[in-house]
Amino acid sequence: MQNDFTRSTGICCPHCESSHVKLRNYGKKTGGTIGAVAGTAAGVSSAIGGAEIGATVGKMAGPIGSLFGAIIGGLIGGTAGCAAGARLGEVVDDTILDNYQCLMCDHTFCANRS
Repeated sequence: MQNDFTRSTGICCPHCESSHVKLRNYGKKTGGTIGAVAGTAAGVSSAIGGAEIGATVGKMAGPIGSLFGAIIGGLIGGTAGCAAGARLGEVVDDTILDNYQCLMCDHTFCANRS
């Protein structure tokens, strides 16, 4: 289990060698948020388009079916987008950003480069 304090992982600050280090995860949080918003918009848009086609061709959905389809599409799209964005953000955290912050000296660093 990974939490804000990384004592159990053995990561130490390269500046003061303290083991009191926390994960910042800015990339993961930002990527998850952007992915969720984009996924929700795409899911709602696709669901509305599909519901309109279905209602026009078969007259089966009606306004309630269209609304339900848009909600379900938004939820599915948002979930998928959030997961994809969070994973991409995690890669950015691990390879580009200084994802760790020392709680003793406030130094930020990347575990892969230290």
